[in-house]
Amino acid sequence: MQLSDDRTQATLAINKTLSATELESLIRELATLRSQMTPEVTPAPKDSEGAGVPVMTQDKPTLAIQYPLEDAHVTVYLRSLGLGWTAWRLHPDTQRALGEFFLSRLHKGAPAKAPVRPVPFR
Repeated sequence: MQLSDDRTQATLAINKTLSATELESLIRELATLRSQMTPEVTPAPKDSEGAGVPVMTQDKPTLAIQYPLEDAHVTVYLRSLGLGWTAWRLHPDTQRALGEFFLSRLHKGAPAKAPVRPVPFR
């Protein structure tokens, strides 16, 4: 894989059979390469005209959370059937904003259901 000097194009040479593990590794490499390219990924899931951009949607993703006691940041891991695990390290301000958003979405009169708990680990 090679990125052009102006960072707008990538040259790939892939002509082999890959296992699931090898394909996951390639996807990570491609994502790293994409992160170095221009233009950047849109800052919202809409393009400049307000139309939706292609996204992968998955219902009921597997979720794991890492929260070391000595660190104010929390890492949220989301498992995608196509992308594997992605990790998002959240600043305390982002954690607070997400908490406030989700709490505001809860219906106070709605019956409590058995919670689907994320998998915590330290």
